[in-house]
Amino acid sequence: MEKVLLISKRKKAKYLFEQKGWSIRKIAKYLVSCKNNVSRWVKMSEEEIDKDNRGWTAGQLRNNTLEAKERIKTFRKKLINEGSYFYGAPVIKENYELKYGEKISLWFVNNTLKEYGMVKSPQPYQSGKSKYMHYPLHTLNKLCKTLMSIDFIGPKYLKGSDKRINFLSCKYIRPNKEGIVERVSGQTSEETIRVLKKIWREHPLPDVLKVDNDSAFGTNLSHELCVGKTTLFLLNSGVKPLYVAPRSPWNNGEVEGFNSIFSKKFWKSIKFTDEDDIDIEIKNFNMEYSKYSKLINNNVSLKKPVFIHDFSTVNLENKQMNKFKTDKIYFLRIVRRLGEKGEENEKGFIELLGKKIPLPQDLINLFVFCEIALKEQKLIISTETENGQLVKIKEQKMRIRNIIYHKSNYD
Repeated sequence: MEKVLLISKRKKAKYLFEQKGWSIRKIAKYLVSCKNNVSRWVKMSEEEIDKDNRGWTAGQLRNNTLEAKERIKTFRKKLINEGSYFYGAPVIKENYELKYGEKISLWFVNNTLKEYGMVKSPQPYQSGKSKYMHYPLHTLNKLCKTLMSIDFIGPKYLKGSDKRINFLSCKYIRPNKEGIVERVSGQTSEETIRVLKKIWREHPLPDVLKVDNDSAFGTNLSHELCVGKTTLFLLNSGVKPLYVAPRSPWNNGEVEGFNSIFSKKFWKSIKFTDEDDIDIEIKNFNMEYSKYSKLINNNVSLKKPVFIHDFSTVNLENKQMNKFKTDKIYFLRIVRRLGEKGEENEKGFIELLGKKIPLPQDLINLFVFCEIALKEQKLIISTETENGQLVKIKEQKMRIRNIIYHKSNYD
């Protein structure tokens, strides 16, 4: 392929992904290219898009001097000696380029670290392990500009103590990749709200907050819509809650991945004497992760960020729907089978609002995207097609009380 044509394809792919919201699959089909290439192109910076690095012998390093390898080795040791939590190949690559002003490939850094025995070879990726279930990825990508996810970590225990130690993990998914962990006294609504208020003083409120179905996050459902204290706080703050499918932690994979980093780099690698020791060290972890995120990710600044102090005159415990800053609540659900497979009474259903809602049989084992519009008092259930279009499959009226707060045992 000619250089001009390749660069044109890259730019077209990036435009269709960012401006038109096309899926990787759709772009690959349109440009007659493989999905792996398209996935790589849409992540490129403007500088990288215009470069054509072909023409080198496979496996040949561009910067394979002994000096470059020694620099990489030195960077690795320096980061570890300084007590940094993050010293992988991407961090070394960015530090190298910042200090010496010359580009170096991530592949070369990885191979150099392997050569010196400084890293373990990762397990090869096995494709096809999970079945495509019409997970509405394209819909979620278009849902909002600012997306955040939270999850509890714990309980953990200090050596020789039976006292529970819990954490709330908060991960911005876009446009930035910021990650913050705070110690909490328990996995409760009050602690969730306290931490979110603290974080949103310095970090912007997201348009959508992605959570699992923990009772502390407000998913107390009955025959009418009864939500907990956390959901009321979000609705009054203008943040739309998105509850992922039960027993599907990969739906919340961004924060789950961050939890793994926290566990490996923080909890399992440091010996703590008491809770005060944890609180001091966790500040260092958050600061290090912030530096790591800014170094590795192409973070951008929001034009008009909103912070919690912008709601100083708002009653964040208001229970009247007509005063909410947003009236949308989202759910992801997997359609389950009702009745025996192959029998006449077989059909699909999802469980929502304490009821089993029947759905077409051909949706069994597939994802549906559910939207509750409080002011219109209706529930809309949709599914995403292969080309990324959201198709409504059911809409029904709901009787929603004006006051929807329900106190749980967790409050």
